[in-house]
Amino acid sequence: MIWPFQRAQTTETGAEFYIRDAAMADAKAVVEFKHRIWRDMYAGLKDADFFDKAEATIDEQVTFWQSRIKRGDTIWLAEDLRGRLVGVIHATPKLSDQTQELAELYGLADLQEIRFFYLSDAAEATGIGQKLLNVAVSDQAAITWLSGDAPAVEAHLQHAGFESLGEPVNPPDEPWRGVPRQAMVRR
Repeated sequence: MIWPFQRAQTTETGAEFYIRDAAMADAKAVVEFKHRIWRDMYAGLKDADFFDKAEATIDEQVTFWQSRIKRGDTIWLAEDLRGRLVGVIHATPKLSDQTQELAELYGLADLQEIRFFYLSDAAEATGIGQKLLNVAVSDQAAITWLSGDAPAVEAHLQHAGFESLGEPVNPPDEPWRGVPRQAMVRR
């Protein structure tokens, strides 16, 4: 559901950001936002070829996320008053294979997996990260993988009670070789 709102001014409560669920028409903006954030997160870890190859698949990624939204998956968006994305998050109770293995190893059950959580620089000094986490997973047990240089995301996860789980994982294969991933969990 998309709620209409006046973006030209703050609300009577002083809100400067809005959170809503993504519509199919938002998929391209979500994918493009992700790629802009990746260029900062992975700048010191990956070369230009990595970004070029990833961005060459934007149309396929948009089609994928449109199909997921159509099937009922929810991506939460945070927008500023001008309608610019400042944060996105997607969580699901269906764990990826790697996450399922880790959850079984540590005896974790009934988890939400945060598949992605990205914040722009404009969202860093705000509580928008906490609000996105709240709408995506509320106070449920959850797990996610932190990678790259994302200090604002890490700070918001820690503030919400997430802690590191196990040792960082270094993917052996491209395209993610050289990008350590740290599991973070809230029980």
